[in-house]
Amino acid sequence: MKRSLILLSFAFLSSKIYSQNIFPVKLNNCKTERFCLDCGDVKAGYDEKEFQIINSRLNSSFNLKGVSGGIKLQVLVDSKGKACVLSHTDQSNNIITQKIIDELNNFKSWKPAITNGNVEEKTSITVTFLIKDNTIKGQVERVDMNAFKKSFDEPKKPEIFNKKYNYKNENLNNYKITVWNSKNSNLPNNMTDHIAIDRNELIWLTVDEGLVKFDGNTFINSEQNITDKGKFFGYYELESDNNNIKWVHGKDNIYSFNDKEWTKYDPKVIGIDGAYEIINNAKTGEVFFCSDEGLTIFKDGKWSNINKDKVNALPSNRVSFAKRDSKNRIWIGTFSGSIMIDENGKANSFENSDTVLKGKCITSMDEDEEGNLYFTLYEFNRPDKQKINNNEGIAIRYNDGTIKQFTTENSGLPFNHANCILYDKQEKVVWISTDRAGLVRFDLKGNWENYHNENSQIPTSYISSMKFDKNGNLYLATRQGLVKIERKQ
Repeated sequence: MKRSLILLSFAFLSSKIYSQNIFPVKLNNCKTERFCLDCGDVKAGYDEKEFQIINSRLNSSFNLKGVSGGIKLQVLVDSKGKACVLSHTDQSNNIITQKIIDELNNFKSWKPAITNGNVEEKTSITVTFLIKDNTIKGQVERVDMNAFKKSFDEPKKPEIFNKKYNYKNENLNNYKITVWNSKNSNLPNNMTDHIAIDRNELIWLTVDEGLVKFDGNTFINSEQNITDKGKFFGYYELESDNNNIKWVHGKDNIYSFNDKEWTKYDPKVIGIDGAYEIINNAKTGEVFFCSDEGLTIFKDGKWSNINKDKVNALPSNRVSFAKRDSKNRIWIGTFSGSIMIDENGKANSFENSDTVLKGKCITSMDEDEEGNLYFTLYEFNRPDKQKINNNEGIAIRYNDGTIKQFTTENSGLPFNHANCILYDKQEKVVWISTDRAGLVRFDLKGNWENYHNENSQIPTSYISSMKFDKNGNLYLATRQGLVKIERKQ
């Protein structure tokens, strides 16, 4: 399965680093399947002679007298020698930068990376262009992996795009915040991207290339033991179901663990070899697997699938998220739009509507006691490919059928890209995790609070995913360890 990641994502995997955008200006013209960062026994690069033609063409295109500076570009090189600029450092959107991007995208003499004699499917390299002495020159800048990992294990400054809202954070002192990291516990690595809480209240985390469970005191290595992991084995998704079975997407397979033994599922039998998301539907006992092959459903030991061949209204088989609500409706977000399949099996595409869900992919969802639904959104067809704070945010579908979108423009949301949303049944609020602005608390009455590493004990502004335990404590999987938020008595 090709893993297309729409969120900022890094995973350090053995001798390789698998990543997403590494520079602040992200471009969406590339097919961003999973790839390695400057990996290979033979690194990706280009034909030197042909590349000099790019330098010459750039120098003849601009009057560089008195101009100085530089730009770094992340270039994705595939196994056939084709490339695409994925991100860069120039937030001014200079005309020179645009010309460089066009040149690199159209360049035909890239050389793919090779590992153990095999060509890497996709590799990210950094190309730097410097303007000095009236001349521009580009070349590959190799990544220092040790320095990269070290720099990444530092919390980034929160980016608050909402400059109008005054965050008073009046409820922050009502919470006790506990952090477990590699310095104060035996957590093997601070990169905790995915989290699940099983029926025994054990916390399960994907950590770097590993899998651990946490009993409140000790982190215990719990990796699968039925596949030879070799040089690399990663865990990409994680969920626990009603029967206390743990489900993961490992390398090219779906696995399950019943606390005694692991099971690997043949892709030829179940129809998928991975998942963007695994979701347990507690009320129906279904486990949803969202993938490039549609929505795959596991229930009572049987596998079924929803795809475009069966549901014509499905915008794409590339399903990012899906969940069933209390009225037995399935809400599905794909990379080409979102749909709802009602309790009678009728599919309604929001691409044919005038609601705020048009042009959006639902990426997470929760529901309150009254049947109001809460969504995080991804704008899949952005008019400005370089814009960071896009028309996304969250949406609430009220039980009367109306839908309202909340963004930095009309609310206290600090940043419009959210990773996860959860409804808190005890406090009647929603919690929203972001990858730039930390954690958001919205009381549904117009009051917004924003907690991050500069105003709270939360150690980072990047929060990947969240789960509640049975006592209503909120756990955060972050890039700086595991975080527990509990209300003070």
